[in-house]
Amino acid sequence: MMEATNYIRRHAILPLIGMLCTFVSFKYANPQYATHASGELHWTVLPSSFITINGSSNINTFGCEASGTFKADRLQGSVSKDGKRVNMKGAITIAINQFDCHNRMLNADLRKTLKADEHPQMTIRFVSLERMPLCDGGEDFISGSVVIELAGQRKPLNLRYAFSKTNTGYKLEGSRTFSFADFNLTPPKKVGGLVKVKDQFDVAFTLLLDNCK
Repeated sequence: MMEATNYIRRHAILPLIGMLCTFVSFKYANPQYATHASGELHWTVLPSSFITINGSSNINTFGCEASGTFKADRLQGSVSKDGKRVNMKGAITIAINQFDCHNRMLNADLRKTLKADEHPQMTIRFVSLERMPLCDGGEDFISGSVVIELAGQRKPLNLRYAFSKTNTGYKLEGSRTFSFADFNLTPPKKVGGLVKVKDQFDVAFTLLLDNCK
């Protein structure tokens, strides 16, 4: 009787092992899990991405946008040896003169303020992410660090990103508010100083990516 019971138990375990193997095979065949298993990501920044500089004066607000006109490296990331973060490589570079404020005077003021003649480009270098992004199609909030180079100054920053799926790939959005003094700049003044631009401005970017991996 005991031998029959052991025989039944041994054969009852076999279907459970088969189910487990099937689950593991599905997990790593699924791109969502494969991204995390590989510990690497490779992002191509699509031309429809854009970056804006937003500010305000004592009269109104303004926004200056550069869309599809900047140079973007292929962004790459790999999980660090201690598994605590994702080390990133790659940058996006924007010519200051490509920002369009939809106003000729504002365009001239922005370029003069950001010292476009001396330092014609702004660069955002990606340094790290706190972890791999989730690829399940929902909106994922993830922190990361970058270095912004503007007007001859370099400023390391921590950003909070929103990462989500689109119809053509994925989207990474981030923004940060600065003061002009952060980059040793002076806010522009117009019309004899009657219109004064406030000391804070916001840099926001929306990067459209080809995939999640």
